[in-house]
Amino acid sequence: MSLKLSAHEQKKIVSGLQVGIFVAALDSTLVSVALLSIARDLGGTGLIAWIIAGYNVAATVATPVYGSLSDLHGRQKMMTVAIALYALACIGCMFAQSMGQLMVLRIIQGLGGGGLVVLAQSTIGDVVPPNERGKYQAWLSGTYALAALIGPVTSGYLTSWFGWRSVFVVSLPLALIALVLTRRVMAQLPRPAQARAIDYPSVLLLTLGLTALMTALTRIGQGAALGDPLGLALLAAAALFLRLFWTRQFRVSAPMMAPDLLHNPQVLWASLSGALGFFALIGGAVMLPLALQVVARLSPDEVAPRMLLHALAVPTGAFLSGRMMPRTMRFRRNMVFGALLAACAAFSLALLRFENPWLVGLAMIGLGFGMGISFPPSIIAVQVAVSSQRIGAVTAFMGLARSLGNALGLAFLSTVLFYAIGVTGGGSAATLVRQIGPAEPAVVQGFALVFAAMGLALLGSAAAAMQLPPKPIEARAA
Repeated sequence: MSLKLSAHEQKKIVSGLQVGIFVAALDSTLVSVALLSIARDLGGTGLIAWIIAGYNVAATVATPVYGSLSDLHGRQKMMTVAIALYALACIGCMFAQSMGQLMVLRIIQGLGGGGLVVLAQSTIGDVVPPNERGKYQAWLSGTYALAALIGPVTSGYLTSWFGWRSVFVVSLPLALIALVLTRRVMAQLPRPAQARAIDYPSVLLLTLGLTALMTALTRIGQGAALGDPLGLALLAAAALFLRLFWTRQFRVSAPMMAPDLLHNPQVLWASLSGALGFFALIGGAVMLPLALQVVARLSPDEVAPRMLLHALAVPTGAFLSGRMMPRTMRFRRNMVFGALLAACAAFSLALLRFENPWLVGLAMIGLGFGMGISFPPSIIAVQVAVSSQRIGAVTAFMGLARSLGNALGLAFLSTVLFYAIGVTGGGSAATLVRQIGPAEPAVVQGFALVFAAMGLALLGSAAAAMQLPPKPIEARAA
């Protein structure tokens, strides 16, 4: 799909899409601070972690599905489906009477939210020429990161002032605004000439495989032993279903995720770089506020302004990245520079151990700024490597890579922290804060290892970006 629009029309479309991006990213972390209040009200403490994990698992599973279906049936139709699912589930969450009900509704919410990001990014590929996508993808990437990072801050204030149900009350009007704006701005987008049949067996196999994988990773992040029989069984099931899915993609006429995408080195290395970047992003969103409370001994209202500085650094970096990217489209420079800057900041946090508040603040800003610089070019790198008919599929591929990096990052960093301080068997961030009290040497060391691991992931992101060509490879024919 391709469409020539004026600069004013392009900005109008992107502005409307930003609301959808904001809603999806905000909800991925918005509930985090409200978890204890939810558990006290509804009971079912054993399911508390799945209120967040269920959303993230569903959103990850939905990402490649929306990308492929939007190539077949049009972006506007699939965006409407995604927001409608999200909004209906949001209403249900407001009136949930048990933890089990809330978990199911959060999964449905994730099935809607997972489509918002990939559809918005794919639409940019439809309406904006490649050499101008930098600034627009920067807006969307900055919006996503900002929303994800201010989610815990907003959740804390809403829960304290109005109770946990207010978190979903606030989400609903945002979803409705996103529905109105996206339908209006996407109405002029081209529709596919002929919609092909959906390969439902592929959808089922991918759903089962990703659900098993994400569930296993989430359990590890909650403190489950690495050799836990259930976890190993889930990983084995994930490998089986994903293998069957991949094999099927070679045999069907309209594959959900075309195997040749992995044969394109620009797609492969950009996706790996993006996945490692999001590995570190989740550390900034979850581990930073936890460390500020547990190690620096700050109260929630003292954590909020510090996290806001970090959060604002991300869209600032993304905006500048879009402006810095030259018309020659040499995006590798931005990706490498941003990842290296963020890696230096992460290693600084590991060495500082939150003893000097000013230096810690500078490191937090550097971490957010560096990640903001590196994110937008990776989306453009994959989009310009394929034909216009494949933009939805390749954007979904990148989205899936980022979601998996996010999930793996949370699981791995949580495991490092729990094992360093000797907390296993279902521990969570909220449980850690409640049990540990004053910071002990093992706790300080645990967080130092967490930020060192983030730094290593960001170095890996820079190394993967270095494998990209100095100039983009010509897009292949459909």
